Amino acid sequence: MLKKDSVLLFQGDSITDTYRTDSENPAESLGKGYPAKIAEKLANDYAELNIKVINRGISGHRTKDLVSRWDKDCVDLKPDYVSLLIGINDTWRAFDSNDPTSAEQYEENMRILLGRIKAETNAQIILLNPFLLDSMPDKPRMRPDLVLKQEVVYKLIKEYDVTFIDLQKIFDKMVAEGTDMATLSEDGVHPTDFGHEVIAAEWLKAVM
Repeated sequence: MLKKDSVLLFQGDSITDTYRTDSENPAESLGKGYPAKIAEKLANDYAELNIKVINRGISGHRTKDLVSRWDKDCVDLKPDYVSLLIGINDTWRAFDSNDPTSAEQYEENMRILLGRIKAETNAQIILLNPFLLDSMPDKPRMRPDLVLKQEVVYKLIKEYDVTFIDLQKIFDKMVAEGTDMATLSEDGVHPTDFGHEVIAAEWLKAVM
């Protein structure tokens, strides 16, 4: 359960951004994805907690980009909770831009991010696993690379005190039970509105 009057920070890439940076006031916008849906639920059902929600996801970012902006977009905000979803672009750029991020570099960057949260804030960490769905023909070839990043996440959750939400497992289970992949993500990376609803519901289930 989130503590009263706490600051909740969402961090990540386009999945977290979801048009936040396209708004007239990006610093105040929560975008249109799962952070906004979670904030709406908190405001409607847990108004007495008075949670301040901040979104600092930026489309296209990788772990190295978060490392470079971790002062102003995390530590300086003095969050009580940090929800982090990052990694798909660390895989994707190897395929669309010939600019790979090794699993070793991904792990190093993740350790910097998580370590600074632990060392420089009092925030609790909610860590979401990067995911991929094969709803487009080009996506299966990316899976072996992403699996290496996911294995890093599985290792880190054993070392850091985090609340973990395994989105890959959640989505794979839904698909196995008959959900059409495209209803979750048309391109295999960016959730549909329904996909964001699923993430928000799973987040609230894990945290609240």
